[in-house]
Amino acid sequence: MAREFETGVVEARLTQLQLVLPPVPKPGGHYAPAVLTGNLLYVSGAIGTVYEDGRWNLPLVGKLGSELTIEQGRLSARYCVLNHLAAIKASLGTLDRVRQVVKLTGYVNAAPGFTKAPLVLDGASELLTSVFGAEIGLHARTAVYQNEMSFNAPIETDLIVEVAPA
Repeated sequence: MAREFETGVVEARLTQLQLVLPPVPKPGGHYAPAVLTGNLLYVSGAIGTVYEDGRWNLPLVGKLGSELTIEQGRLSARYCVLNHLAAIKASLGTLDRVRQVVKLTGYVNAAPGFTKAPLVLDGASELLTSVFGAEIGLHARTAVYQNEMSFNAPIETDLIVEVAPA
């Protein structure tokens, strides 16, 4: 069983890591940023957008293995997680209700022959364990290779987390 955080611990950890959550990205279609059913929160897919100077931007675009390096892909994966954390906080009111990060699925915009998606997705996985701690943040994961992605984003991820009752 995952340990329980005291109120404000995850937010304090974000501050310690010098991370600022963006506003919740508006859905690009007719869907919710996150849906809670029972004790599971399903967080919709996010690409690596960043919010700067009052505007959304997609700072990294292209395929891993041709236009982008593994390190650039890892950074894009981290941006995805920050967007997920914003959606989780907006849905639950606090990140401290997360009891377990259950599953991360990552979709990698890959050039032919690129086989290192797991290394790219480690950027997302490492950020989740840094924010929540290894006991809560360590999760199951799937890496899926894509030959095209919306807006030519390098990475898209979605997330499932277990939450404590309100």
